[in-house]
Amino acid sequence: MQSPALHKRWLTLKEAAYYSSIGKSRLISMAKEGTVKGFQDTDSGRREWIFDILSIDTYRERQSTIPTYHEKALAILSGVHL
Repeated sequence: MQSPALHKRWLTLKEAAYYSSIGKSRLISMAKEGTVKGFQDTDSGRREWIFDILSIDTYRERQSTIPTYHEKALAILSGVHL
């Protein structure tokens, strides 16, 4: 059974950290850098951070398309003619 948080568009900091497997301080830094969409909710009395789940998904999808060091090495080696 999935967590109800996985069906929401906006996640609390705790939910976003769990969902993304990214630490809380790193998520805040990423939001400040514009890497993911997140901000301090002005409707919350404590201005708690909230994060857009779609931007987290987009970030993770971009990571999966970046070749690993192993893949880069294989590409270099495949271009070498012995």
